[in-house]
Amino acid sequence: MKKIALATILAAVSIAASAQVTVYGKLRVYEESVTVGSASAVTSLTNDSSRLGFKGTEALSNGLSANFTIETGIGTDAPAATTLGDRTALVGLSNAMGSVSVGRDKHAIARTLDNYDAMANVYGSSVTTIHTAQGSRLQNALFASATVMPGLSVSYQNSNSEVAGVTNAQAGSIEFTRGPMAATIAYFDNGTTSTTTIAGARYNIAKTGTTVFGLYSDDKIAGVTSTGKTLGVSHPVGAFVALASYGEKSGAKALDLGATYNLSKRTMIHARYVKEDTTSTTTKFALGMEHNF
Repeated sequence: MKKIALATILAAVSIAASAQVTVYGKLRVYEESVTVGSASAVTSLTNDSSRLGFKGTEALSNGLSANFTIETGIGTDAPAATTLGDRTALVGLSNAMGSVSVGRDKHAIARTLDNYDAMANVYGSSVTTIHTAQGSRLQNALFASATVMPGLSVSYQNSNSEVAGVTNAQAGSIEFTRGPMAATIAYFDNGTTSTTTIAGARYNIAKTGTTVFGLYSDDKIAGVTSTGKTLGVSHPVGAFVALASYGEKSGAKALDLGATYNLSKRTMIHARYVKEDTTSTTTKFALGMEHNF
């Protein structure tokens, strides 16, 4: 297995050296303390969305380009066998008007949670406790996007069920951006018993650099419905960024607080506090480090 893994890495490096391929990645890990209800606190090292990726493009003709992305998760805390491309595996075509790709990637609901959550839908965020992520990714899927006019874009995703008589899962979004403001509405439908409609908005206050975020969703999982509301804010103070988010849905409340210190453009130190009141109370304290390459 080690020889196979080494051969794969060497082959990827060789391809990157001979073609227009970008190698990129992120390593982010937290030391955390978690208390659930009246139980004793548990400390652990926790990986947070670390990944290694390869992406490239080839100019064809008449403004058309061929593109690919292969992105694989890395277990920084306890590395284990991982399927190559488990995060993203796409190949497609694009031009100035939009793109069409096939493979595996995040759908519109997950993108909305990423872009309109003050905590960016990573460690320290309770956004998926308040809103339904609907699995975050689709595979065996078609991904299409288009810029309708400056500032207005649409996306559509269709995941083939590959089973006779089973309806395909679908998702999509409309997003509007102008100056300091952005807003979106997105939907997901698995074709049977689970749906989500979510609206997100954010506004950047230029004088202070403060960004205000909001999310509202109507969710249904296996026929059970709920609505979620989240408000958040991020505020830069020199090299620090202060973060806060509060969310509610029926039977659940969540408070997230955080601070990020930028050691450089690529390296950060993170501190996070999370309190979620659901069927029991969960409290987290964590200190982490992130490096991007």
